Amino acid sequence: MRKVWLSVIAGVVAAAALTGCAGADGDGEAAKGPEASSSAAPGKGADDDADEVPAAGAAKDVKILSSGFKDHPTWGPKAYVVEYAITNGSDETAGYFVQLEFLDADGDVLGSTGVTADKLGPGKTHRGDSAPLEAEITNGKIADIKSVRVSQVDRT
Repeated sequence: MRKVWLSVIAGVVAAAALTGCAGADGDGEAAKGPEASSSAAPGKGADDDADEVPAAGAAKDVKILSSGFKDHPTWGPKAYVVEYAITNGSDETAGYFVQLEFLDADGDVLGSTGVTADKLGPGKTHRGDSAPLEAEITNGKIADIKSVRVSQVDRT
């Protein structure tokens, strides 16, 4: 009986991993990144190509344009602002949820936030910016942020 449950759990985990990486491939502007998994390597800061999400399923549709501390009319003075672009690389209108992780100098995750793009037409791009709230940084302080990465992309 135990072997059966282990097999069932392994199957569920494998299915979840495949489902998380599934998505239509497209020729969106953000599809120029290197081939890899749907999780990005830690970014190095503003305007650094390492902030780009590798091309894999819907993840290739997301690009970090810039990140860093600056004064912002919405997020306030000295906010860690992430500017991003989401380009729908599929053939159908889609909604996106993108999770951003904020990292310290050692690459440890300080916290995360999410951004969305709803009803984005094929080939269309949604550009926006976001900044973490104090409550979202649970393993340090906002001042400790050194980089950001995309940790999850869901296209529906």
